[in-house]
Amino acid sequence: MQEEKGGRRRRGVPLIPGGFRWIIPALVISVGLIYYSIVYSGYISFFDWRGGRSPMNPVGVDNYVEAFTDPVFWTAIRNTVVYFVIVFAVQVVGGVFFAAALHSKVWLGGLYKVIIVIPVVVAPATLAPAHIQVWQSNGTVNAILEALGLGALTQSWIGQSTTSLMVVILVGCWGSIGFGFILYFGAMTQIDPEMIEAGRVDGAGNLRILFSLVLPNVKPITISLAILNLITALKLFDNVWLITQGGPAHSSEFLGTMIYSEIAASDRNLGYASALSVILLVIAVATSIIIQLRSRERRAKVAKAVKAGVDV
Repeated sequence: MQEEKGGRRRRGVPLIPGGFRWIIPALVISVGLIYYSIVYSGYISFFDWRGGRSPMNPVGVDNYVEAFTDPVFWTAIRNTVVYFVIVFAVQVVGGVFFAAALHSKVWLGGLYKVIIVIPVVVAPATLAPAHIQVWQSNGTVNAILEALGLGALTQSWIGQSTTSLMVVILVGCWGSIGFGFILYFGAMTQIDPEMIEAGRVDGAGNLRILFSLVLPNVKPITISLAILNLITALKLFDNVWLITQGGPAHSSEFLGTMIYSEIAASDRNLGYASALSVILLVIAVATSIIIQLRSRERRAKVAKAVKAGVDV
């Protein structure tokens, strides 16, 4: 036993460590609610169930077979991939551009930072009506086109299947650049100014410094943004549902809106919705594992090369 302050002696080790007590409520909620819901969703995915007191009819893996043979499911997967690729590319390019530009001496740089970051801090539910007003048939985009003499290009951007996904992607790009800017700006602040100055002494221009010195040092930010964008694309719901509701004709459907539509339908099948949720979970977990393994392999390769004295 050890003596504590005031001459008191500790009479044994407490059953629960002091710090652990503070996380018990969150742990109980996480395990008791979130993981229970995951297990229960997996359970009812093997049933045909309308909810409530309706009978639960076991169907085996029929719900999963139906999902993989449903054209809407593959449309949602395709839209998820397209959304991820475009939004991630725009976020990286836009974030790096604005971060690099605002690290220079720019007039009203503080104002520009606020304008870029505003989409990050405003809730999608607040911005959705504005986006609808911009993209609807009598909205701002068509008004600008008509003012420029390009009235032939005006169309119902949200109300037709050929452009609804484009609107969702553009809204995603508009909201993601600010977040990329925040991370890249912070990462660039941590770069040693002497390294940049050494590059300028060696005759490197701005573009050479950006591609040869800055970007390699912010590579971890790019990897983190890739993971975050992938997760966002997989669970995307709010912007899509508020602007297009996955339509028209499922052209802007994502897994999140597909699951919600199945739950909200009058002839709903909660077993099928649960099967879609399980598939979404498996895709997210599998992708996360693959990214972690690739990252671990990369770190091991770099460590081995450094140990051998090889430049990587």
